[in-house]
Amino acid sequence: MICLTVNNVAKEFGGLRAINDVSFKVEEREILGIMGANGAGKTTLFGLIAGHLRPTAGDIRFHGQSIVGLRPDQICRRGIARTFQIVKPFGGLTVLENLMTAAMFGVERIQQPERARQHCQTILAELDMTRLQDRPARTLTLSGQKKLELARAIATGCELLLLDEVMAGLTPTEVVEMVEIVRALHHARPLTILLIEHVMKAFMSLSGRVLVLHLGRTIACAPPNEIAADPQVHEIYFGESA
Repeated sequence: MICLTVNNVAKEFGGLRAINDVSFKVEEREILGIMGANGAGKTTLFGLIAGHLRPTAGDIRFHGQSIVGLRPDQICRRGIARTFQIVKPFGGLTVLENLMTAAMFGVERIQQPERARQHCQTILAELDMTRLQDRPARTLTLSGQKKLELARAIATGCELLLLDEVMAGLTPTEVVEMVEIVRALHHARPLTILLIEHVMKAFMSLSGRVLVLHLGRTIACAPPNEIAADPQVHEIYFGESA
């Protein structure tokens, strides 16, 4: 079954076309990696899917229904959640309260505090964060805040999860831990994942397919081993063919 369909999507900013006629489909439970150099249009594409930006042209469909024109909160309640490159938790709230806020305004709109608490404590246990649940979010390390960003997205009850550089700035040991967390969540939950990541070893190990963007255009979409051997990808990234 198709989870997400992007049809001939374009996005212009004052005459600059950041996304140019991009089309792809994502199967349910798939992990699709989005790859490209800085400025390729990756985060812009996430903004279009999540409703923070509106396409100049084209259509985006989630389970067959167009989501173009919906607000980010409406798209979140449909079942799409995203993380951000720069984490911004509610610093004065505890870790658990951050998750409860997401749960109360997510897909299920869990309004009963005790039910929301139980829902969020289950997620914290999955991410090995139970011991941190009463800590103010602002006191967490970068690794802790990255995990909190992921946990908040999961707490919305999403089906489609957009991960935007959740491993940026982490140590090699923390990257390994985050890869295992994402893999475990994907295994345990009915999640479809779109992944942007510059830590290539982690990115390639998680992605079932890789979509490569260059200057807003799609130049390849294939399994990771084929992308790694693609001469055009080598030329764009390294200035030489394979």
